[in-house]
Amino acid sequence: MDDQVTDIQMKGAAPCARCFMLVARYAPQVVTPGATYHRECYEAWYFGRFGKRPRLVQNGDRHRYQTRDLAA
Repeated sequence: MDDQVTDIQMKGAAPCARCFMLVARYAPQVVTPGATYHRECYEAWYFGRFGKRPRLVQNGDRHRYQTRDLAA
């Protein structure tokens, strides 16, 4: 079984601060000053805490977002 496993290099990939899984390079992600989140994890946490969806702004790339209050 081990001979069928493919090694994937995730060098430099940050773990999600909510689910602790590695965030893929081109996966939708939210970057904050303290951590990186999967977009789905961040939206679920934000909705659970504040009862509304977060206002996200694209951060240069198609797959990176940051919160609107940090972008200003």
